[in-house]
Amino acid sequence: MRMATDVTPLGDRLNSWMADHREQLDRMMTEEGSRAIHEEFMLAESGELPDRETRIERARAASARAWLRHLGQAIAAVWDRAPEGAAPQLEKAATSSVERVEALRLEEEAVLERRGVSGDPDDDHRRAFLVARARAFAEGIAEPLGFDPPTLSRDVGRWMREHVEDTRALENEARVQWAGQDLDRSTETEPRTAAVETESDDVRITEAASVFAHVRTLAGGLGELLDDEDAQPPSSA
Repeated sequence: MRMATDVTPLGDRLNSWMADHREQLDRMMTEEGSRAIHEEFMLAESGELPDRETRIERARAASARAWLRHLGQAIAAVWDRAPEGAAPQLEKAATSSVERVEALRLEEEAVLERRGVSGDPDDDHRRAFLVARARAFAEGIAEPLGFDPPTLSRDVGRWMREHVEDTRALENEARVQWAGQDLDRSTETEPRTAAVETESDDVRITEAASVFAHVRTLAGGLGELLDDEDAQPPSSA
């Protein structure tokens, strides 16, 4: 274990580390983009042509995987109680099964329906997916870090829902900042996939900003949850 030497809140340290190691994120974006293109090619070879919504979702999933892999590396690098050598396990948590993410997405959509939808079905669907992705990631990192997976997943879901307005503000800030950028050459916002190449810049910026904002919010939540001694099960003490 590393000794604690920095009193900066963990969430801030996670987000700072991710910003300072952007070249690592760029590499992961390229890798996840290549993976998505290969999957699309295999589907086309089998005669299965996804519709526009499915193609956008696949690009969104690729972007989320890259960002969450990056966050897993950040946790291993800056959290004082992260076990030595945990980075590969934490990064792997970003590649949760499609089935598990879908199950969590259905849970999030049910919660959303109880609380009231926003009036924008695309926005609601995107948020439910990204919160589900965050929860699946939490399940994956929980055991290596000494936490109970279902508990950390629920806590992350609750955090993401409670901070939805903060996430919206981050999205709006990112959209303004990225407006007018040549996204074909910008590796900091999204992976290159066949799905996004055919979309307008407005759609691509909206998708990229949403993933970016949700991961930043997740990092803030994990900063609170991982550093909460009471949140750890007795066996991890």
